[in-house]
Amino acid sequence: MVEQLEPQFAEDEDLERAKKFWKENGRSITAGVVLGLGAIVGYNGWNSWQQSQGENASTLFENLSDPAVSNEAAAGLANDLKQDFSSSPYAAHGSFLMAKREVEAGNLEQADTHLRWVLNNSKEEGIRHIARIRLGLLLLEQKNGAGVLELLKDVGGGESGGEFKARYFEIAGDAYAMEGDIDAAGKAYQRSQETQAPGSQSGPLLKLKIENLGKFN
Repeated sequence: MVEQLEPQFAEDEDLERAKKFWKENGRSITAGVVLGLGAIVGYNGWNSWQQSQGENASTLFENLSDPAVSNEAAAGLANDLKQDFSSSPYAAHGSFLMAKREVEAGNLEQADTHLRWVLNNSKEEGIRHIARIRLGLLLLEQKNGAGVLELLKDVGGGESGGEFKARYFEIAGDAYAMEGDIDAAGKAYQRSQETQAPGSQSGPLLKLKIENLGKFN
């Protein structure tokens, strides 16, 4: 008899402990489970939304990339990317494409606007460097050396340009030469040579620019 009651007593005791624990902690446990499930559902929903947004941005960019699309239609697509997906890489690359289209059409001021949008809005430092370099080249095309030098102040004239240093210094040299400051141009070109990657394809052209200055023959 005793042998039969002892297991039952143990079960009753465990049950009472369980009831007491649930009474004291049930609400917090339930809340934790609900929050946990909510977090899982929220995370999955966020991923789904992100994927959907990415697909929408990708479609707009693909349409913008089509050479058959008119400049007017392309401008509308680029604007949609800027407004609805400004934080995505597609918006920046769409603006690069529009800048290229505008340059080819001879609309340099509009190209300038697209590049400055990338420079002012992209969260990616590398993308901003590319936008700054392309903008610098555009200003050189417009014979605006002073504008180039002003633009390069943000990267210390090139010193804080990271892996783009050599390109920045070369552009700065072009700008100084355009402004008639031959000494500064020579120094900038030298810095470009010093910071170029081994085997750089721009090496021969840079050497020619230095020789044309008549300073380092």
